[in-house]
Amino acid sequence: MIQVSPERMRQINFVGLTDEDLAVLHNCQEAFAQVAGEVVDRFYDRIGVEPELNAIITKFSSIDRLKQTMRVYWMSLTAGKIDEQFIENRLKVGVVHSRIGLNTDWYLGAYTIYLDLATQVFKRILPEQWTRLIFSLTKMFNFDSQLVLEAYLKVEHDQIKKLADERQAVLGSITQVVQELAGMMVELDNGARSIASSAVKTAESQDSANRILGELMAHVDNIGEVGSIIRNVADQTHLLGLNAAIEAARAGEHGRGFEVVANEVRKLAASSREAMGSIEERLEQIEEKVAHVRKVAEQSSAQARDQAARSQELAAFVETIERVMKDLRELHD
Repeated sequence: MIQVSPERMRQINFVGLTDEDLAVLHNCQEAFAQVAGEVVDRFYDRIGVEPELNAIITKFSSIDRLKQTMRVYWMSLTAGKIDEQFIENRLKVGVVHSRIGLNTDWYLGAYTIYLDLATQVFKRILPEQWTRLIFSLTKMFNFDSQLVLEAYLKVEHDQIKKLADERQAVLGSITQVVQELAGMMVELDNGARSIASSAVKTAESQDSANRILGELMAHVDNIGEVGSIIRNVADQTHLLGLNAAIEAARAGEHGRGFEVVANEVRKLAASSREAMGSIEERLEQIEEKVAHVRKVAEQSSAQARDQAARSQELAAFVETIERVMKDLRELHD
């Protein structure tokens, strides 16, 4: 008896399976029970030579358990009834086999082996009825295989949908990250350009400071030259005062006033020497400090240029990230 939905009924009618076929199978129930062990044993002898199938069986079950399950299935073909529960059970079996990795080639091939074995056995024990029985059994196997394929397709569809959902979720997360990253990149780009601009100005200021220090050093050198002139004048003045003192001594009483002047000239020359020595000492200190400041300024200028170069590299990196974000947006769209 067939009790299914109109949609399933159209499927059953298409393969030509009828209540009469179910009755034929049901009437041979005793014969099915008689040969169930033989058919199942021979079936697993056939598939036992396939390493891939043996690997799946070993991983998920055992031969003995599968033989027991197969005997139950073999006898279910003679129940004489197809309803929604029967269909639901067959779909579940198909889903399980799909999930354990048994591909449709092996599964559908198993129906051919079953039909071949059934034909041999029933031809032997039911010589008068085996033709009609195999005809009905073929229709049952045909409908059963359609249900299995339907289950496999459902599993594949669910997997594809899951992958699509995961992809959409990942792309959604990527989009959110890209948006946040885009804001950060804008701020980073502005900061990098500002740093680069500031670094360039700093380098230019340091270059200007170096030029001013150079000019200051030139002035210090000029002061040194003037000091040399003053030192020469002091030496000449001292010599002149010494000569005047000698001449005053020779003049005796008449050279007393001139001697006083000569002594003052010598004192002035000595004071000029001392002042010039102090000036030269101060100039040396100034030169040392200017040289130190110039060195620091040159280092600052070099650092500023390096900072500007790094800022430009950072700006280039930001542009690269922006291109990547654009590609990610296009991928999501």
